[in-house]
Amino acid sequence: MGSAICAFGVFLHKFLKASFLPLAAFYRALFLDTEVEPGCGCSRNLFPLPRIVVWPSDLECEANQLDAHLCCANLCIAGLNFLEQGMPKRASSAPMPRRCSAAQASVHRHVAGRTQRFLGRLEHCWGSEFAWAGAFQRFEQQSGCRYEKVRADAVDLPERAGACDPSSLVPRELWELVSDPTNIFHGDADASTCKEPQGQERWEYLKLTARELICGKLRLRPRVQGQAGVFAAPKKTCDRQRKIWDGSLLSKQAETPPAPCRLANPSSFLDLLLRPGEVFYMSKRDASTYFDSLRVPHRLQEWFGQAPVTVGELLSVGLSRKQIMDFTDGLPVKALLPAAVLHPVNVVWPMGFSWSPCVAQSSSVGCVLKAGVPEHQILSLEHDVPQDQSELCAVCMDDLLFFHKKPRKAQATLQRLDSVFQRHGIQKNAAKDVSLASSMTGLGCDISNSPAVVEPNQAKLANMVLSLCDVLCQEQASPRAMTSALGVLQWFCLLQRGMLSIFDEVYAFTARGDPDSVQPLPCCVQGELFTALALAPLLAAGLDRQFLDELLACDAAPEFGFGVSSLSCGRKTVERVGRLAERRGDYVRLVAELGDGPEVPRLGSPHRLPFRKSHFRTLISCAARKQAHSGLLECHGVLLALKWVARSAKRHHRRPVVLVDAKAAIGSISKGRSSARALRRVLRSTAAVCLASDLLPRLVYIPSESNPADAPSRGKSGRGLRLVGFVVDEF
Repeated sequence: MGSAICAFGVFLHKFLKASFLPLAAFYRALFLDTEVEPGCGCSRNLFPLPRIVVWPSDLECEANQLDAHLCCANLCIAGLNFLEQGMPKRASSAPMPRRCSAAQASVHRHVAGRTQRFLGRLEHCWGSEFAWAGAFQRFEQQSGCRYEKVRADAVDLPERAGACDPSSLVPRELWELVSDPTNIFHGDADASTCKEPQGQERWEYLKLTARELICGKLRLRPRVQGQAGVFAAPKKTCDRQRKIWDGSLLSKQAETPPAPCRLANPSSFLDLLLRPGEVFYMSKRDASTYFDSLRVPHRLQEWFGQAPVTVGELLSVGLSRKQIMDFTDGLPVKALLPAAVLHPVNVVWPMGFSWSPCVAQSSSVGCVLKAGVPEHQILSLEHDVPQDQSELCAVCMDDLLFFHKKPRKAQATLQRLDSVFQRHGIQKNAAKDVSLASSMTGLGCDISNSPAVVEPNQAKLANMVLSLCDVLCQEQASPRAMTSALGVLQWFCLLQRGMLSIFDEVYAFTARGDPDSVQPLPCCVQGELFTALALAPLLAAGLDRQFLDELLACDAAPEFGFGVSSLSCGRKTVERVGRLAERRGDYVRLVAELGDGPEVPRLGSPHRLPFRKSHFRTLISCAARKQAHSGLLECHGVLLALKWVARSAKRHHRRPVVLVDAKAAIGSISKGRSSARALRRVLRSTAAVCLASDLLPRLVYIPSESNPADAPSRGKSGRGLRLVGFVVDEF
């Protein structure tokens, strides 16, 4: 048993021994050449982390897998040190601590636990074989032939297309907008033509057109305003296809659609909070061929044309003259001669048109609302986190995910939702139903309540690990294949947004000239991919991380340095403030006191906290070692606050709430990345601190005049301790 994991460990060991990548050299310098004594120490800083010498006895590990577990865990430790130093080009020569502090021991425990689960999930998928050679070819093959020629009998279609009228589900304003073509297309829009299929391709196109006419997905018209070609995309189901209407050109001519409302992604799951003793019951509903169910307004159909066909061709694939008459709009019966040319038009919102996702998402949200779930209980990164988490929903097009804490209420909600589907003509994919389960898969993630964690889907993760091993050994890839692989990695990183800071040079590689030409991978790109592989065990995100019971505030002032303040106000209060984190338009203010400056009017929704600046105690007030741009200094201020949190093992595995008066810093750290290269190192250091100590920081905007850390950042005295030596190495 475990031969695949053993082989993976051998692979890592050999690669680390031979590779010239910076992280590999970093690993050798930090872990192979230094003897570390386990035990407690007095180091105040979390980094650099020493290596794990002894595997924790309470974490199960088969004897023959011990070396693999230690190698993988220590590679993760090396990756954290590497990331914290900004991913330098050369290995660090910084001395390693010879003793392990309590905070560092907590990190060791966290990394070992995540590594154990990571390897266990890989073993479940790999079985006994670590088949990494050639694994990246799946991305090369996908990039070379992402789309297929249409095979009429392989395309999945609903029994009855266009059965759902979205006008009864979406907001009235949206439906009024899409019902008038002039709101979407202007008069100068080009009635695009498309290349007509020939030979066998045309025969398959005609057969598919006949099938779509019969099920109601298409109608026939003598003329159209716009048209596009069609192609097929392979489905996961063996040998099945999904037809795509190529609306890329028409989408460019159309107005920009509204953003899909309350659209979920993996980051949405991070708003879930399981308190001690609580469990989530999870449910899922999925609509079958969803876009084919959503009817387009009649006036818009003429914009969604396809390659024309003749009446004679339709007769040749089995349609009767009467059927063709019934399927045709705007043409007298006597004109339906065999040579008459007709344009198939989409009756449903076509996949491939820019406005279709907006309508589909709004229709799904409408179904949830009609099932009795309040809109504020639908998870959204653009809206406040729901205070009541007894029943939450995440919506992503045709995927509806539910998280319940009350089984009886959950059953009633699911019954109402099933009725809504049936009443509105939405065909449910019953094979994918999940009801009141302890775990489920959704949006490419596996979610469970024992342990309470959301993590990348194990099959997708296992394939990605194999692919990374392969491409790191081959040292070459095509830009298009790398784009595809990077897309999967970035989707995983939405669970740990700080890991997005790893990627930089790989973006330039994906933009190279010939996208399908296999090219050597620059060392810097290999280094970023290897760092992502090293830290892959930490992609899993805990849902049971409680809020810290201290409210933090930080600031940076170019004329002096940094300030961090704290207020012990209880976990419930901190949680209430934390629900405003990174939301558009929300900010907090304190109660004004004598000596405070005037409050400058701000855009957005203010929330007044019942505290004064004098209630906060100063944790850090230290001078910057050099001058820098204010945005960079503000990000370092946040990093200092999180470093203070990470110093104590008791504060690990928490959701610290930090008040910040710089929206640019909030945006960059919350997203995990920035286009500004100057911020790259501080974002990577912040990510390393959060990954190591399992923190989920929540940053809330506070105007400068209300910020209790403003005075300490200017070197002015404040209540509490002033720490002068605690600064970021770069400053």
